[in-house]
Amino acid sequence: MTIDQGDVMTRQHVLTLMACMLSTAHVDGVTPQELALMKTFYEQSGVADLPPFADDEGAYGDHSALAAQSASDVAFAEQLVLMSFMTAYADGHLTDGERTHVMAIAAKAGLSNERTNELLLHVKDTLIGSLAMLPDAESVAMVAKGL
Repeated sequence: MTIDQGDVMTRQHVLTLMACMLSTAHVDGVTPQELALMKTFYEQSGVADLPPFADDEGAYGDHSALAAQSASDVAFAEQLVLMSFMTAYADGHLTDGERTHVMAIAAKAGLSNERTNELLLHVKDTLIGSLAMLPDAESVAMVAKGL
């Protein structure tokens, strides 16, 4: 199931996404931007009966085991990887450790390296697209190079 604005997430989807997003954020220390992204996602998920928001790694379960359980649903596995990359980029850059970590999540979720790299490019394109409205094209180009 691809999770978009028209789809309804289950409690397990949210918990799995949070486990993987949190584990990604903890790779190099949770930043305020990563925390804000995760908290907003969690609170706006629309799922009832969720435990209180927590930013402790492992608070929502073992990210590795949950990613492996997602392998039977390719669309959700891809969403899981997209959200993990978005979390990594929330502070403005993707570290080598974060990239390696998300690649491991993707492998557990049954995605090929090729597909995972395509998803990473999609995240980069989305981030660059969100900057395209800025009037200073030179600054946008500099940011894009850093992605």
